[in-house]
Amino acid sequence: MRTTAAEGFGGSPSSASSTPFRGFTGISLRRHQVASEEEVHQLDLLHSHLADYLKSLLQSPAAASDSKSLSPPPAAAATTLSLPFLHKLLDALLTCQADFKSLLLLVLSQNPSLVSRPSIDRTVSDLVDRAVKVLDLCNAVSISLQSLRHWSRHADIVASALHRPGSPSIPPQLTRAQRALSKLLLSSPSCFNASSSTSRRMCRICSATKHLYGLTSGLSATRGGDSGSAAVLGLAVHTISSLLHFTMWVMVNSFPCGEEAMPPLPPVPSAARQMPWAATMAALHDRIAEEVRKERKEVGMPVTAGMLAETVAVKRSGRKVMEKVNSGDTPEEAAEELAAATRKLEEGLGPFERKLREVFHRFVRWREEVLRCLDECRASSASPMNSR
Repeated sequence: MRTTAAEGFGGSPSSASSTPFRGFTGISLRRHQVASEEEVHQLDLLHSHLADYLKSLLQSPAAASDSKSLSPPPAAAATTLSLPFLHKLLDALLTCQADFKSLLLLVLSQNPSLVSRPSIDRTVSDLVDRAVKVLDLCNAVSISLQSLRHWSRHADIVASALHRPGSPSIPPQLTRAQRALSKLLLSSPSCFNASSSTSRRMCRICSATKHLYGLTSGLSATRGGDSGSAAVLGLAVHTISSLLHFTMWVMVNSFPCGEEAMPPLPPVPSAARQMPWAATMAALHDRIAEEVRKERKEVGMPVTAGMLAETVAVKRSGRKVMEKVNSGDTPEEAAEELAAATRKLEEGLGPFERKLREVFHRFVRWREEVLRCLDECRASSASPMNSR
């Protein structure tokens, strides 16, 4: 993913229809009689879209992870961190990013002098810096996906060697399967067969949590002294920043972070209680954190391993095959389960990678537009002073 490839930027995805939020935020802003109705409406739209997406993700993670499948998913796929779940979370990010962009351009077009306020200028500039960290994290996850594909080939070898209906496995096939099983179960998807060039690129993944800490820098609810358009913009920045942090926190939990142990992840910042999406985001965060803790303990995954549901399912099926092979039992059924888990992983990687690339290109273009808008607003604010 290169910055120069930003031409992939497209229109915003279709968003969930909902009634605009007209709670604390809209009422308190209208009391100031400064923010326009259009600005308040755009802020309501941002909040309601985010709240709807998060509620959908919280209510039915299993359905979201396999909504098109007619057969019941395996137990491992019922966990929250599945590829379809992440795909839907990125959809939420794209929708809310488009809402925020519309609001930001509206507020600054109507009030270009806002950027002359140090607090507003710093708030928007910090958000632009967060966008750079999001791009780095997208690159890190993209590299991890490439390595994950290499790692899953071991499972393909095992399944093709042992899943032979009607034909018993011969010793050479068993030997080949055992070698592939050892590599599958003992190696990390992030470091499998990595060249020196790839290893250097993978080091960026190991610093993913540093980017997470950077995303939380300065992230807090807006000051009570803000009013009118400044309050609208402050609430919007806080909303999109919280979503950025939460999304990237989920990504770092889902994918491997390299060979070094990952430091404890920072908690998702507590949002203002009046936000309609705050409680749902906190509930999702708690659920994921608990699932990750239990899965690591149950499956014995190291702290360097990602807890993507499809990856965990491949590992679990691989262990079943190993147990059958070591005990001398027929491994055909276990090999069939491994083949299904591997196929599910491979089928989900393509759509997710395309969605991740869309997020990358969208944020490249968005960052350029915001910087250009800020420059124009600063120039517009400075013009009256220079003409005196």
